[in-house]
Amino acid sequence: MSILDWFSSYASLPYHWYAQYYPYSVLPVLVGLYFLYGFLINSWLWFTVLNPFRGMVARVVRVADGDTLIVKRLGRRYKVRLIGVDTPESLRSLYQSVMPFGKEASEYTKKRLRKGKRVFLYYDREARDKFGRLLAYVYLSRGEFFNATLVRKGYAFAKEYPPNVRHSRYLTHLEKKARFRRRGLWTIYRSHDDLRHRYLQSRQHQKFRKIYG
Repeated sequence: MSILDWFSSYASLPYHWYAQYYPYSVLPVLVGLYFLYGFLINSWLWFTVLNPFRGMVARVVRVADGDTLIVKRLGRRYKVRLIGVDTPESLRSLYQSVMPFGKEASEYTKKRLRKGKRVFLYYDREARDKFGRLLAYVYLSRGEFFNATLVRKGYAFAKEYPPNVRHSRYLTHLEKKARFRRRGLWTIYRSHDDLRHRYLQSRQHQKFRKIYG
């Protein structure tokens, strides 16, 4: 009997016959589907994010702030600014004090983007800002859009950075939902002038684009 004949005869047997001898035969199928799902997601990221003209894959070195991180690729380090979002400041500088909910936003990003974690950086119209930082949408290995996660969970405002506005409407929609549900910084937003001022700044960017864009 050839292998093909054997397989045909086995496949024609009723399910209840071989299920009693192979009760866990469905397990390999489920495992296979799981890995296939991971492969398809990563393939999608490969053909979109990893296009050298549109982005790259890198490893996290450290998180500098809730919306800023340092990554490494092929021995070279890059400072990355997440676009479309703006988290409260967690670091004191000459021009900015620590803002309410800044530490929480920074700690959340540190928890999610640990050292050595692989991230996919996807550019918009511009790859860098005037400070030399990479401007990117950050995706994780299972396709999670991390910029959107920050807004959805209330760790960041949605903020436009023209001309990099590919996901502005989506992020603004998530912000409205987070605000309505009082998630994260929206629980203390009204009682802190710093947060209200930051929010109004983000809205001014959108009004400017609607009028002059």
